[in-house]
Amino acid sequence: MRKKAAIIGGSMSGLFAANFLQKINWDFTVHEMVPSTLSGRGAGIATYDELAKLVEITTGFSKTLGTKCIDRVVFDNKNIVVSKKHYPQVFTSWQYLYDILLSQINKNKYFLGDECIRIDRKKDCTTAFFKNGKKITADLIIIANGIRSNLKQYVDKNKPEYAGYVGWRGLIEESRLSKKTSKAISDYFCFVLPQNQQFLSYPVAGTGENGLKNGNRRINWLWYKPVNKNDINILLTGKSNKRYEHGIPPQEIKDIFIRKLIEEGKEKLPDTMNELIVKTEQILLQPIYDLKSKRMFKDNVIIIGDCAFTARPHAGMGVTKAALDCYDLTLALKKSNLNNINELLSRWEEKRINESMFLLNKSREMGSYIKEDLSIKMPDNMKVLNETAVSIQDINLYPEKLNLINI
Repeated sequence: MRKKAAIIGGSMSGLFAANFLQKINWDFTVHEMVPSTLSGRGAGIATYDELAKLVEITTGFSKTLGTKCIDRVVFDNKNIVVSKKHYPQVFTSWQYLYDILLSQINKNKYFLGDECIRIDRKKDCTTAFFKNGKKITADLIIIANGIRSNLKQYVDKNKPEYAGYVGWRGLIEESRLSKKTSKAISDYFCFVLPQNQQFLSYPVAGTGENGLKNGNRRINWLWYKPVNKNDINILLTGKSNKRYEHGIPPQEIKDIFIRKLIEEGKEKLPDTMNELIVKTEQILLQPIYDLKSKRMFKDNVIIIGDCAFTARPHAGMGVTKAALDCYDLTLALKKSNLNNINELLSRWEEKRINESMFLLNKSREMGSYIKEDLSIKMPDNMKVLNETAVSIQDINLYPEKLNLINI
């Protein structure tokens, strides 16, 4: 009989898990709480050779994952390039990669509107119970429902810790930009480094069949700004006066905060970058958190992706880390029978915690200057260009990087 997994969470981590389990002939079902098709609201993703290879292994997709930038640049607030690094890299959108992964999954195994509320284990029987009355018994339950998971506690009690800053972000069609701005930024991974802050932008795929063509792409931008614990509560209180904990729906963000963002952009950013903010129709707000775990499995239940470890975004490894969680998992499960699965998962857990803690600490260090301290020493421009969102092969001291070369 085929071994079976129930995957709780149908976003990026859950889809990687499902695709990799197919490769080793495990049966599975995917259960997503949201009742409608998921959308990443245009979030951009930095990709690397490792991620492209993992996608190809599990889906067979071997085309480019997105748009390519050849160079990285740092601008001052007068639009002058003050630092530059040659580093070819592909950027994709959350939606583009999600659609690739979802296309390989049997739609009869992917369920929307399934909110898991409880997991029980009795002897060798592990069962997930859902709010709609459904229950699924499986050999392995994979919790992949993100940083806000209500189920992580079955494996690990650690909770997210606010990092002290937020990321404002948005997405704008390249065709809407002025010629000046398009020429200056559209083909580059761009940075601006105001005191104790960071702004960046890069091109991602547009919509439709020709979304990778110049002029049809979109520009993804992010502005990391320090916000203390008192003020974050104010920012996350919406127009309806509802207080949101980990993130606020874009339509709930109060207009006054958008106006303040634009005004600050006029002061601290070059006009090309502030144009991105002004012309973005739906600006998003993302509080930045750290989340770590002492354990990633217990009693045939495991946690993966952001549910287990959420590192600050500066290393750009969130999706790649999730893919590696699942790749290493299938390497372990290929050798498993139901008698030795916990032994194999223990080895998998040790490797994944080691790599994930490294990325969490590295990302903390990379964002350490984004705090409410105007006297803080800013990092050297080239250090930012050399370390932000680079391949594992280029991360100094990354654990076991040599094992990834021949994936």
